[in-house]
Amino acid sequence: MSITEIIPAESLTGTSPCRQFNDAARQALPAIKPSQVWLVELPVEGAPFAPACHALDSANVVIYDRGLENAVAEALPLGGYAEPAAEAGEAVAARCVRFARDGWSVARLSPASLPQRERMRRVQDFVDELLTAGVSGRLSVSILAEGADGIEEQLEARFDDLTTVVASYPRDTRLAIVIEAFPTGIAARLHAVVANGLAG
Repeated sequence: MSITEIIPAESLTGTSPCRQFNDAARQALPAIKPSQVWLVELPVEGAPFAPACHALDSANVVIYDRGLENAVAEALPLGGYAEPAAEAGEAVAARCVRFARDGWSVARLSPASLPQRERMRRVQDFVDELLTAGVSGRLSVSILAEGADGIEEQLEARFDDLTTVVASYPRDTRLAIVIEAFPTGIAARLHAVVANGLAG
């Protein structure tokens, strides 16, 4: 089943664009688990990307570019936690990795319109941070891809091949990268984050 199966438009009046995706479409996506990091591209406007909506609905912590603030505010569920990313890329990756090490599921949302060089730099920042944190290069990583024509695929890649695999996708292909960074991570410490919406 397509991961972007859409319910009839007439039933969407007054709802977030992410409400377009029905339960069956969401169930076709991997479950979001503790200590996972999701790197997801979210369109600034236009049709949403199912994995981005899934991450906004389910991740414990959402870190997003400020240009995505409106899209995040529309889709973040009541009680969800999201904060804008700091300007320095490496600092953002490090913060996400710290949350994941503490047992949180983390979604890092980037605009789908980033140039390829910036897309690759962000992926490389996460690769570097996770390798430094002791993640094995043999770890299996899931990549969900959706092109401009709506064709989707899900594939598995080795973590140490991640940048090469991402570089092989055309820039108009939206990606979601799922990294089960610390599968034996401890339970999330609830005092580490205050819930109740957008921070900063």
